[in-house]
Amino acid sequence: MESRQLVYLRTDGNETIATGHLMRCLTIARALRAQNAAPVFLLSDETSVSLLQSMMTLEEKAERAFPIIHLQTDYQDPEREISTMQKVLSSHSVSYLLVDSYFVTERYLSAMKQLCRVAYMDDLQAFDYPVDLVINYDMIVDTGFYQKAGTVFAGGAYTPLREQFSRCPYHVWNEVKDLFVSTGGTDPFNIAGSLAAVLLASDDFQDVCIHILTGPMHAHRAELEALSKQEERILLHENVTEMAALMSECDLAFSAGGTTLYELCAVGVPAVSFSMADNQIPGAQAFDQAGLIPWAGDIRTDSGFFDRAYEKLLALAQNPALRKEQSVRMRMAIDGAGADRIAAELLSPPPA
Repeated sequence: MESRQLVYLRTDGNETIATGHLMRCLTIARALRAQNAAPVFLLSDETSVSLLQSMMTLEEKAERAFPIIHLQTDYQDPEREISTMQKVLSSHSVSYLLVDSYFVTERYLSAMKQLCRVAYMDDLQAFDYPVDLVINYDMIVDTGFYQKAGTVFAGGAYTPLREQFSRCPYHVWNEVKDLFVSTGGTDPFNIAGSLAAVLLASDDFQDVCIHILTGPMHAHRAELEALSKQEERILLHENVTEMAALMSECDLAFSAGGTTLYELCAVGVPAVSFSMADNQIPGAQAFDQAGLIPWAGDIRTDSGFFDRAYEKLLALAQNPALRKEQSVRMRMAIDGAGADRIAAELLSPPPA
């Protein structure tokens, strides 16, 4: 390990903060390893350790590709782990520490920066981060906000998507035959079932198969299963490992705001987005404003939500030229190589 550049990744994941931080850091770690670096994870508790291990492939586990240091700290109170982190970081020559946590403070980051170069994954702009590198892959970023950072990576080009989303083949056909629907892990508003009912009753979508992502935490899973048994055009997908391949088989998509929008862009699937939580609104609106993915609104506040969603989906379904244009714009904005760019920067020599 000592012969390769050492990069530490400090993050966590659980039922409260979800698994997004772990997943994007694992994606970056894989890119680092591909560039002959030695990534090591620093995790606060056993829950985070178990979740990260569940995300690794059998080969990665067998090879112990990503060592984990279990800090035994509280992920919600990073300042209390400063002394622990100081001991860990002082024991090796670390090229970079990548931090991905909503709970960090200025004091915490400043303390880490005294020991090694520090990068921070940001999508909140909670304060001006005193680090060497800030990564914010939102579609529209106020880079002037970051005055204390040495370098700022901003925009979709730095989205750390899994390798399968890099250079995924895609073709825009004249007719829409398959619709991809992603409504999050729980879908408390039953958006997938309600939209499916609308589309099944429509003559405009009578030949379209509806591919719905679901899972054990989906609030209306039983209803969707019953619907799929009654209607062969409803296809449910659970525990999907080759998401890019599934997306590439679809002609159109309807998705909640979040990482899925970036994945759809990388593949090039024309899509319509929506929001059902406050933190999804800025991102969904930014994709809309950038001319990449039109936003159908927020299910919680828009009384005509499904009418608007239907209109936007139909506008794309009936216009293959528009779908081709959108697909090209999406792939130009996000090419799936963001993790490679981040890894290369983390391995770059420090400024003279």
